[in-house]
Amino acid sequence: MRVLVSTFGGDDYAKVLSAMKSLPYEKLVLVGEASAEDTEGFLKLVHLEEMSGHGLDFEPVDTSGFMETVEEICDVLTRCSKDPGSGCSNLVALNISGGSKLLGDAALFSAFRLGKEAYHCDERVAKLPVLKGVTAVDRFTMSQVKFIMSIKDGGMLFDDLLQILKPAGRQAAERILRILRKERLVEAELRSGKVHVALSAEGREVARTLGISGTDRAAGADR
Repeated sequence: MRVLVSTFGGDDYAKVLSAMKSLPYEKLVLVGEASAEDTEGFLKLVHLEEMSGHGLDFEPVDTSGFMETVEEICDVLTRCSKDPGSGCSNLVALNISGGSKLLGDAALFSAFRLGKEAYHCDERVAKLPVLKGVTAVDRFTMSQVKFIMSIKDGGMLFDDLLQILKPAGRQAAERILRILRKERLVEAELRSGKVHVALSAEGREVARTLGISGTDRAAGADR
């Protein structure tokens, strides 16, 4: 099944209409603040979908914080990606033109996280530079994923991290540390003569993304 997920603010139903006209779909899912469901624009879209025989769902999300919104939209996209009855995969396309800027930015961030096709549909339709099927996991080697996911909240001594990373040796771990520090995902400093490592803010976000995308390959050998 083709599922069209669109951000929605209530009074911007014309942007959703643009997506509906431009992108093939069999089910429409609107994402927005709970109040958007009580608007005239929402009722118009419900009526149009009833006439066309398509389904329409509304998924309310909390927009009080950016990362909270990202998490909720990721949950919506993940649920939409699989048919609950058959378990078969659905084709999901995301339109981010509706609703507030925060909602649209969070939706785009979610698309990058999960590798979903993303569009901005208004007077013109623009396909956004998200690589379909490419998630955050695909950016890193298995050893790098394991390194990131092994660092405890608040950081830890590098020597303790080495015990978790076995059978990888110190030289290999130090090489990964240099790479991840260069990408500003990991921070390292000397404490009482010993190296202490911790995830940066960006690194913590990557770890959350890896947790959503799946880290099962981190247990294998490096590619």
